[in-house]
Amino acid sequence: MKLLLFDIDGTLLKPIHSGRKHIEYVLKELCGRSISTEGVAFSGRTDPQIFDDTLRKAGFGPKEISDLIPVALKHYTDHATYVPEEVDLSDGVIELLAYLKQQQHVQLALLTGNVRVTAYRKLAAVQLDHLFPFGAFGCDHADRNKLPAIAARRAVEYCGAKFIGKNIVIIGDSIHDIACGREIGVLSVAVATGFTSYQDLKSENPGVLLHDLTNIDDFRASVGV
Repeated sequence: MKLLLFDIDGTLLKPIHSGRKHIEYVLKELCGRSISTEGVAFSGRTDPQIFDDTLRKAGFGPKEISDLIPVALKHYTDHATYVPEEVDLSDGVIELLAYLKQQQHVQLALLTGNVRVTAYRKLAAVQLDHLFPFGAFGCDHADRNKLPAIAARRAVEYCGAKFIGKNIVIIGDSIHDIACGREIGVLSVAVATGFTSYQDLKSENPGVLLHDLTNIDDFRASVGV
């Protein structure tokens, strides 16, 4: 049995450009001045990391940032509704998930830098939330490399199966997805559907590299499902 851990932004969904707008709105409301996310990398980062980087670039000190982040995340989940008009599926995702959910030896789950509330809110906007009963999220740990182990523990709780090594597969669009897979020795599948180019992903030596998720046979053969 394989545990397939899907990233959301840039992988299941096309990059959501309104995310920067939501974060800037929340920080302006909290801090009383405009704070820009320009120059802050979002791809493959956890929400706590994004808020941390944004506040550092705006000149806040470590203590201020430590105090602000929990409050900012709460306000962000209240504000960022991610309605269907903001969210688009990546090509091939519906067909791939329809195939995977029929496979008895596959367990679908999430591995994402989004906090849990917004992760499921984004997926609900395209009616995919019911396919992913658990996962690991930015609210579990700010370091993305810690998330695969959390997801694996939750898999044991959910379905009673212990997943290790190549029976865990991380599917994502950034070099950070590849890195967190390498961290615990699992299979990483990089897809060039986000902001990171095919060549840049290739330079990180993922276990599998795909242009997109449109070819089910290629995905099945590469992952062994």
